[in-house]
Amino acid sequence: MRMIVTAAIAGVGILVFSSASAATAVSAPRKSCTFTWFNIDDRHVLSAVSEAKTLAKGEKWVPVMQVLRSGVAQVTGVKLDKPQAAITSLGKRVRQRLEPIGRTYPSKGSQGEISGAGAKKLVAYQKVHHLVDADFVVECAGKRLGSGHATSWNIEAHGTARCGVKTGDKTRISDTALKLAC
Repeated sequence: MRMIVTAAIAGVGILVFSSASAATAVSAPRKSCTFTWFNIDDRHVLSAVSEAKTLAKGEKWVPVMQVLRSGVAQVTGVKLDKPQAAITSLGKRVRQRLEPIGRTYPSKGSQGEISGAGAKKLVAYQKVHHLVDADFVVECAGKRLGSGHATSWNIEAHGTARCGVKTGDKTRISDTALKLAC
C-alpha cells in the first residue's frame, strides 16, 4: 500500500496533503502518540524446507530443514521509548496479533518426527503467515518524533506435503515447497 502525497504552493509556503485512505493513524498504548502507517507489505513466506523422502512402513523421520529465509521482529529508524508500541499499532492496523520484538523465524524447534508410508515422497516445510513490513511516522503530543520501519508476523507454522499431490493451499506456500524439494 503506497501513501499518496500532494503538494501545493500557496504564497511563500508549501502545503502538503496526504491520502487518508492510504495511511491511517492508529493510537499507540501511550495516548499522546500516533503512528501513521504506509508502504504496508503483508504476505505469506516459505521459511524452510526439507529434502523429499519416501518412508517405508513404520519408518520414522526427523527432517533436516534448509533455511530459505529468516528474520526478526524489529523496529528500526526513530528511537522510541517503547518500540513494542509500534508493533502493537501495526498489528491493529493490519488486524493481526503480531509477534513481539526479538522473536525470530524460522523457530529453532524442529518439524518433529514424521511417520508413515506411501508411494509418494514427503516434504516438510515451515512457513510464516502474514509477514508484515511497513514504514511509519510517529507523533507524540503533537510533535513529530521521526520515521521508521517495522517488521513482524502473525503465525509461524509447519506442514508436510506429498510430491505429486495437489495441496489446495491458497497461499501456494506448500506448492512452492514441493517445487523446491521434489
